[in-house]
Amino acid sequence: MDVARLAGVSRSTAARALGGYGSVSPDLVAMVAAAAETLGYRGNALARSVSSGRSHTIGVVVSDIENPHFSKAVRGIADTAKKLGFDVILANTDENVEAERAAVQVFLDKRVDGLIVASATRSDSAHLLDVVRMDRPLVLFDRRPDGVEADWVGTDCYSDCRAVVTHLANHGHRKIAFVSATTKTPQELEAGHPLPISTIEDRVRAIKDESAASGLEYVLVSGVLLPEQIHGTVTSLLGSTEADRPTALITSYSRLALPAFQAIRDMGLRVPDDVSLVCLDDADWMTVSAPPISAVSLPAYQMGSRAAEVLISRIAGEGPEARDHLLPASFAERESVAELSLPHTWR
Repeated sequence: MDVARLAGVSRSTAARALGGYGSVSPDLVAMVAAAAETLGYRGNALARSVSSGRSHTIGVVVSDIENPHFSKAVRGIADTAKKLGFDVILANTDENVEAERAAVQVFLDKRVDGLIVASATRSDSAHLLDVVRMDRPLVLFDRRPDGVEADWVGTDCYSDCRAVVTHLANHGHRKIAFVSATTKTPQELEAGHPLPISTIEDRVRAIKDESAASGLEYVLVSGVLLPEQIHGTVTSLLGSTEADRPTALITSYSRLALPAFQAIRDMGLRVPDDVSLVCLDDADWMTVSAPPISAVSLPAYQMGSRAAEVLISRIAGEGPEARDHLLPASFAERESVAELSLPHTWR
């Protein structure tokens, strides 16, 4: 082995130094590293994983990489993992649980040291339970599948959404509409049917609870998965007489807010003069639109970074005692909510 020869050490010592396992003095590690750099040597990752039991890779499974929330989070994961000496392998499931199950199995077969998963469903979690039973470190990102005892990194969607409804109520709004992409019908949402994604479940519950507490009427709008569907739904929702239509729309995330905003403008209506608009997920375009859109700003990058930190600490056999890692969101109050009567507060 040329590296061992140049460093003046045995092949086994050079292998331990390059693989990061076993007992090697700092001086010898430095000598071997210098020799490897001189020769332009790159260690074989598979060989290192066999020798040390570690691949120094983590698998990341997200439900929709085109969603800016998840793309920012993945950047946070990748940046932090790199600083801590880990590579990242990414899979996108398009909100399909079968694709998620297959991705998890591929990552396990590739001997990743741990996984970060934004699950597509709350209820079908057998593959995640298998990860836990294998004692492979797992961090649940943003969403919380039922019955999976693992670290979770996310925000308090319920409280944040309740605060938005309070914000609208304190501005004098008395009828609101919540637009989400869930496939459940409005009747199922009203009846309290379990929703496949925990964040949407939390938000629907918040709409109901705070509307009841504040004396608001609400409309639950669902099944709007494509921009043209959102456009048509919002057009129909706001096409009723001024006395009957909601005075404010809340959209569950930014990819719904943009076509909703466009539909309002295409109808010849104005935000906020004719209808107010708030999103539960901030986006760059909301700062430059006319008017700028008020939104809950989720710390997506920081959430991803925290998920990577927690996972890698678990891989090392360490980590915090707590399993829930809650990061605070903030409210970006801009100009898209009309003042109908009372002053507002953000809590």
